[in-house]
Amino acid sequence: MPSPLRRCYYGLQYAVLAACCNNAQAKDLSFRVLTVDNKPLSEAVVWLTPNIADNNKHNAVMDQLHKTFVPYILPVQVGTIVDFPNSDSINHHVYSFSPAKRFELKLSPSSQTNHTMLFDKAGIVTLGCNIHDWMLAYVVVLETPYFSQTDTKGFARIKEPEGGAKQVHLWHPQINDKPENLAFPINNNEMTLTLKKPLKPDLRRSAHGY
Repeated sequence: MPSPLRRCYYGLQYAVLAACCNNAQAKDLSFRVLTVDNKPLSEAVVWLTPNIADNNKHNAVMDQLHKTFVPYILPVQVGTIVDFPNSDSINHHVYSFSPAKRFELKLSPSSQTNHTMLFDKAGIVTLGCNIHDWMLAYVVVLETPYFSQTDTKGFARIKEPEGGAKQVHLWHPQINDKPENLAFPINNNEMTLTLKKPLKPDLRRSAHGY
């Protein structure tokens, strides 16, 4: 019969082997989002509905810089705390009237006070500024940690959930379709998701009004 020390050694070997096998099986799923005229759509939020619920939320940041929200679109998981710093040298007054989160934050320049908000309900939260009416951004609150955003070529990569996922979903403020039409079955490790309708106009404006 193996000694206790040897049994412990074997147990560690098996644990390392199992971890290596799990890492080898983990893979990234790749999605490319194209408009109806086959052009890449950047900044689109792409997320998976995992077969097994998972909770891997992290804190996030929505900054104000050059009289603009940074980033324009911020995807987070339900239960995430978002910090709202003010990197400008002027005041901002951030607000949301969205059902998923209604709030107001008065942000002075270079404030040492933490201005944070808990996003505890899934949905699209539209942000504005009471002082600078051209400022616009979105917090996309999701019930999953498996999400990403498309790059300038329309690509987004998401690590496959341990228990797998059946559907991939899309959101972007310019997509002109119902949410139920933006859920696609996952049938490959690399998929192209092409929109069926032309995009809505881009509502963003700069500090100069265009």
